Amino acid sequence: MTAVKSRDAERFIAAPPEGVFLFLVFGSDAGMVRERALALVEKRVDDRRDPFQFVEMSGDGVASDPLALLDEANTTPLFGGRRAILVETGGKSVIPALTSLIGAPPAHCTVVLTAGALRRDAQLRKLVEGAKQGAAIECQPDAEADLQALIERSLRDAGLVASPEARGLLLGALGEDRLMSRAELEKLALYMHGREHVEAQDVEAIVAHASNIASDRMVTAAFAGAADIGAALDAYFAQDGDAQQLVIGALRYAVALHRARLAMEREGGRPDAGVSALMRAGFGFMHRALMDEQLKSWSSARLGALIEPLRAAQMRARANAGVAQMEAERALWNVARAARR
Repeated sequence: MTAVKSRDAERFIAAPPEGVFLFLVFGSDAGMVRERALALVEKRVDDRRDPFQFVEMSGDGVASDPLALLDEANTTPLFGGRRAILVETGGKSVIPALTSLIGAPPAHCTVVLTAGALRRDAQLRKLVEGAKQGAAIECQPDAEADLQALIERSLRDAGLVASPEARGLLLGALGEDRLMSRAELEKLALYMHGREHVEAQDVEAIVAHASNIASDRMVTAAFAGAADIGAALDAYFAQDGDAQQLVIGALRYAVALHRARLAMEREGGRPDAGVSALMRAGFGFMHRALMDEQLKSWSSARLGALIEPLRAAQMRARANAGVAQMEAERALWNVARAARR
């Protein structure tokens, strides 16, 4: 029985056991699942771009014709050598095909299955984990440390140095999907051609989700009680800022700050607990001093009282686009006034 936890996946894939021919790579991060599945294929064939060595099959196609996978796995490459098959499972069950394959393992073929998040008792997961020559590899979304390592490695390979604020913005904007994160970092590297030092404005200019950063900055300014919130709102909307995104951001930050404050209170008022919670929620672009200040100035009770009015504003803005800007402006004005009390 081989069940590989997410924290051990990279090490396992770097040197997959020769005795294993059937792999299941699964998890909610589709990009990471795909990346690791192809890394396994690279370990087992000389050239995955050679159609005689590597083939991809539809999971629903395999489910409709269970013997097709068995036939493909036992096909000898035209020029000899090893072969690999990648099957992206879908809505239909591939269990019958896998049962036949496990009963008659191919001599020179590796089969890699991909799937979304699977419960521990999922039939596909149990079958592969329990197979003598099978291994199931879990893929959890990148934790903060994993994402920091990916950013550091990508910047170093591109010969770039990022300011602390730029790194914080990258942490907040990336991480939902491994392949998307890599693509955005590659795009940043191209954008920085001829320059070495990455600043916050570079990240905002090129990285996807950076539009969220502009609205998040508006929101955190409101929660800090900014006296010039009206002028800031005018500038935001003058640059075609998204009103619905602004209200959603205010609600998201209120919930994140509330949870962070509760975490801090559970830890006897220790600010580090609250700061860590805010970082995990995607607000790493904020300066540490601002995090500390807002965690100290807002009580969990006052934050809790903000959440329902913000939720109601968000619903009204979504239901009627014509009043979305008015709802956003009113919501942030109310937050700023509450912060100054």
